[in-house]
Amino acid sequence: MTTGTEVTVLHLRFHRATFETYSELFTVLDGVTPLVQALPPDSALLELAGAVRYFGQSPEQLADLLQTCLAARYGLLTTGGIGPNRMLATMSADTAIPGTVQVLSDDPAEQARFLRDCPVRALPGVGPTLERSLTKYGIEKVGDLADLPPATVQRIAGASTGRLIQKRAHGTDRRTVTPAGPPATITSSHRFDQDTLDHDQIRRALLAAATDLGTHLRAAEQLARTVELQVTYADRSTTTRSRTLCEPTAHTPAIRDTLYATFAALGLQRARVRAVTARTGNLATATGTAVQLAFDRSTESHRTLEPVLDRAARRFGPGTIAPAALGSYTRRG
Repeated sequence: MTTGTEVTVLHLRFHRATFETYSELFTVLDGVTPLVQALPPDSALLELAGAVRYFGQSPEQLADLLQTCLAARYGLLTTGGIGPNRMLATMSADTAIPGTVQVLSDDPAEQARFLRDCPVRALPGVGPTLERSLTKYGIEKVGDLADLPPATVQRIAGASTGRLIQKRAHGTDRRTVTPAGPPATITSSHRFDQDTLDHDQIRRALLAAATDLGTHLRAAEQLARTVELQVTYADRSTTTRSRTLCEPTAHTPAIRDTLYATFAALGLQRARVRAVTARTGNLATATGTAVQLAFDRSTESHRTLEPVLDRAARRFGPGTIAPAALGSYTRRG
């Protein structure tokens, strides 16, 4: 069953926050507690125990304060969950009404009842493959998993995973909130001379952005896990979409294809576009990250060629060698 520890962990989710806003809003969060862990691209964990004692307010009151500040400063809608540990706070946030904060009771019995009704896939450590295996045996709710003998769970999920997920099914999560700020980002922008409906022109701008981002990532020996596209329209309104990549990359074609797909998914047929901004975020050091072999001759050829192009750019200037599709394209920030 769940432990009776203080209900002081807050999982806060930020709706439609851009990379820039996501980075800036941590100044607000840090003003309440130094124990803030970024969960890019749109969430954060906060340990509020110290803040409760310092400010003399309840976790729910502190969460309301944060929501009000973030709405006033950034216009952000936020949804949160408060629980006694990371897992229960996140699961509480996942089931909260958008724009609200759901607070679990201090009563371990109430926490257990909440947990039992959640789908088994909500437990951290239960991915799609394990979920299918559990469902095959009729284990669909966390309560179903909690009621099974440990040996049965371990037979289905394996010894270590079985022990872990059954502990979590009983509300135990030993992970702590580890202070960590938002990840660095690399940005490339283009503002058109005139608002445009020409998708070919926009794709050339996205290709130039991908080339620019790839070059900067490789120069910094960084790999990106997320790619974000922000489209600015003639009326100065914007649409922002973020995608998490299958694997971290500094490979220009991978970034290009992600930007193309993200733009296509917007379905903009008649919208006049004033500017596009592309960002790579959630960066990792290239030397410490494994890159999966593509087993594709074209992809591997591009990866082999990219260092040559980078050396040419460093020696003769950016754009010395560029994709033919760019032609006489000129980048404007």
